[in-house]
Parts: sequence; C-alpha cells; structure tokens
Amino acid sequence: MVDYGRRELVKVLLHVPLLTVIPVSAFARTGRYMHFYLPPKPFELNVKHGAKKGGRILVIGGIHGNEPGGYRASDMLMDVDVTKGSLLIVPRSNFTSILAFKRGYNGDMNRKFAGIGKDDPDLIQVQRIKQVIRDFKPDVLLSLHDGYGFNSIDTRYWGQSVVIDAERFLGFELGDVARQVASAVNRKIKVKKWHIPVLNTRTFDRDTHHPEQRRSLTFFTLTQCHTRAFCLEVSKQLPNLKIKVRHHLLMLKEFFSIFNVEISPDFDTLISGLGLNHVKKDGFSVDMDINGKEVNVDAGSTIRVPSASEIKMLSINGPRGTFIVPSGVNLNWQRFFVRHDMSFFIKRDFERLARIRFVIA
Repeated sequence: MVDYGRRELVKVLLHVPLLTVIPVSAFARTGRYMHFYLPPKPFELNVKHGAKKGGRILVIGGIHGNEPGGYRASDMLMDVDVTKGSLLIVPRSNFTSILAFKRGYNGDMNRKFAGIGKDDPDLIQVQRIKQVIRDFKPDVLLSLHDGYGFNSIDTRYWGQSVVIDAERFLGFELGDVARQVASAVNRKIKVKKWHIPVLNTRTFDRDTHHPEQRRSLTFFTLTQCHTRAFCLEVSKQLPNLKIKVRHHLLMLKEFFSIFNVEISPDFDTLISGLGLNHVKKDGFSVDMDINGKEVNVDAGSTIRVPSASEIKMLSINGPRGTFIVPSGVNLNWQRFFVRHDMSFFIKRDFERLARIRFVIA
C-alpha cells in the first residue's frame, strides 16, 4: 500500500482542475470602474505520521459553514504532533460557506457526494475530498458537525449524537464502535440533556427516514471507499463555542483510542487548556498588486485609486482561516469589475475582523 505523505497528497490535488467563475460586464471596460482579482481560497490539509505504527484517521471539518464547533475542533488538531499512527486533517472543507456563515453557500455540500454538476461551484472541493479519502486510505473517517437540538430529548434532532448509516456494513461494527464512544463521553458530561446517544439513520434501508443521506460524505466513504465513517454532531444550542469544541474533542479522543492513534499534546491537555481564543482585530494585512506595484496594506485602511485600476489580492496575512471577502459580491468569483467604491472585509472563518475600503479618485 502506498503511504501518501503531505507532499504526495499536494501533488495529487494540484491535478484537480480549478473552477473559476469570471463575470465580465461590457460596461465595466469604459468609464469609472475598478477591476479586482482574488486569490484562490485555500484547501487546508495536514498529514502527520507517528514514529510508532498505529491506525489511520481522517478528520473532516467544515462541510457546513455555520457549524464552527466542528471546524474549530478540527483546526486544533492541525497543531498537534502524532506519536503513533497517522492522521490527516481537512479542517475547512467548505471554506466559502464558512466565510458566509451559511450551511451551504452553493447548496448543501453534504448532498453532493453521490453526484455533482460540472458547473457546481462546490465541484473542486468535493473532488478534492474524494481524492484525499482514496489516496490516504484511512481506517476511519470522522466528519464533524454542529446539529440542531438535543437527540437525547427528541430523536428528530441530530445535535449531540454519533451518527451511523447502519448498525454494521462490510463487517464493520459501526453501532458497537459508536456506542463505545458515546458511553465513554457521557461519563464526562454532567448535564443529562447534553448526553450523546447513537443515531442510526438506517440509510441503506428502503423505509429509512433519511434517504438524503445516500448523497452524504459518510455514505460515499462506506460504499465507494469501503472505509468506516461516522458523523460527530454537537448541538448548536450548547451555550458557547468553547463547550461545542470540548464535546467534539471528547468524542475524538475516544475514536483515536479505538483506532490506535496517539497525539501530543494529548486530548486531556487540549481540553483542559481550551479557551475561546478570540483573535485580536489588529495586525492583519493584505499583500496586493495595485496597477503593477506590490504593496502591503494594513487592515482598516482606505485606499484611493484612479479609475480603471487593477487590484490583485496576492495573499492575506493572518492565522489559518483568514481570508478577504468582498462586500456584496458573489463569493465564488475570483475576478470582477465594480463601478463604485468598494469594501472588503478581512474575516477569520465567521468572524469579521477589519475592513479595507477602495475609493475611486
């Protein structure tokens, strides 16, 4: 079996064609206007191998952009070392939706793994995720989400649950593993309604109440990659983001133990040191090319440019999850014209940190 390291995976991903939507209006080529270019949104991934042999775990966060508990918990794993086994993390698999803070800016990405249109803006991300699974060949895939409500109170709700598509599949005892995780986690959750049951969607059954799950990431992983897959759901109604991330880490700890992957610092250390870690709203900047001159622009700046200017955003300086978002413009576009003054917001995931404004002189 080929063991893909980070370099090899990046090489594979570079062969996936980029999708670029370029709206070009004829009126923009004359009169008062600015022409903007944005860099491609990053597809973050990190693969780590321990010195000791163990299992292989793939963690996917951020398929739904308004579920920060999942992608912030995934992001914490980007900074750990692996001492045993192998770990691959894709913390922000649907970055456009994260920046928009919407479940799916282009529709629900978790309903596109059975098939997706050639013109769908999510095509590149779905293809990349599929390739990562096939190339990394994990023992288990864990997809992290924040769901509505509390499943322990109302089984119609997905919040606070370990979701499986079937009790067992291809000899994988999905139900047994999920119950083992839930039981261990619930011993550490004091609030009873926050307890985590197992939710079996019975996706393979004709009378399932969730036929839409046949288009999901976990169903694709099970049926097309013959790999165990689980969906980890914390509740959107938990009091704050810190608690959401904590509950994700509690579930991840148990899965890592079962599938024989060890990290440093360990999960207990991550959980005990967990804070909201608000990002300071200064110190961010953007490297730009304005009419052929490269400049570094601080967040909060107002820039006056002549009409017919070309402004290329080259890179955004900030922590993972930082990007520059145009106000009132389709977030799929990488190139566009405007005939008026224009504002951009520097965001880290869902959080708006600063504004940069362009004014036509």
